[in-house]
Amino acid sequence: MAARAGRRRAWSLLSDAVRGTGDLTRREAAADDAVRAPVNTSRRLTFVAADGGTGTTTIAAACARVLAARRPGPVLATDASGGAAGLGLRCGANALVEFSALTDDEPPRGLADAAARLPLAPHGLRVAGTAAWNPPVSEWIGAVNAVGRFFEIVVTDAGQRSAREASAFAAASHAVTVAGRTDAGSLEASAELALRLRAEHPGTAVVLVASGVGGPLPGGIANAPWPAGRPVVVPHDHAAASSLITPLPQLAAPTMTALTQLAAELLTSARAHTGAAAPGPATAPHPGSSA
Repeated sequence: MAARAGRRRAWSLLSDAVRGTGDLTRREAAADDAVRAPVNTSRRLTFVAADGGTGTTTIAAACARVLAARRPGPVLATDASGGAAGLGLRCGANALVEFSALTDDEPPRGLADAAARLPLAPHGLRVAGTAAWNPPVSEWIGAVNAVGRFFEIVVTDAGQRSAREASAFAAASHAVTVAGRTDAGSLEASAELALRLRAEHPGTAVVLVASGVGGPLPGGIANAPWPAGRPVVVPHDHAAASSLITPLPQLAAPTMTALTQLAAELLTSARAHTGAAAPGPATAPHPGSSA
């Protein structure tokens, strides 16, 4: 009985989040404070999916843009997905550069050197990796160690991965988002992966996301298991779905609130979790970033 009541309450909360009810302004302000809070060392936030069509790339790109727009320090977005959507395109990058181009020559010696090798996107966001080329996890780790350590935040779209591959990314990240669709099957698979990553990497924060791809939450989600905790809901946004890159101000208010809350939760969790990553020193503000 208690379990059924808990599921009903979770369903109610999820539905409220998708419909945008409640005090969006208050929630947005609280999340914005968390997004802007300083970090002492570089933090790696990785997005991964247990199956396809979860909107992982869109959510990763949006979170990277939210962080770059609201933080004074430098933010890097990396595409390790090998998928067709393209993180760089969704971030609005002016070019695309493969990971191999970042480590072929002598490693960068500072932020200015690292940034000069990377394409630029709005809000001062820098982007590395291309959707057409899928690097192994080890090469992603090498590029982040060489270049990403000069950035306060590194947001990575790892795309759809097996449990073993997702575990390798989690081992080198401070916080991981496991994204699933809002149907019960996808969310159940995502919850299972999230639980596995938490068990294997207790030093890495793992956040479960329910992506409203294709429309609002169907009733089937009420039957999904909740051992991984209530997921963060990112509602379907028609503006984002209609274009590879939609300016943040054009996103609906519930979408922006959900994205800001997700970025805040990831960053807050990443501050508290040591992870297995070896981040570099805190960096000075990037001249191309804006608060």
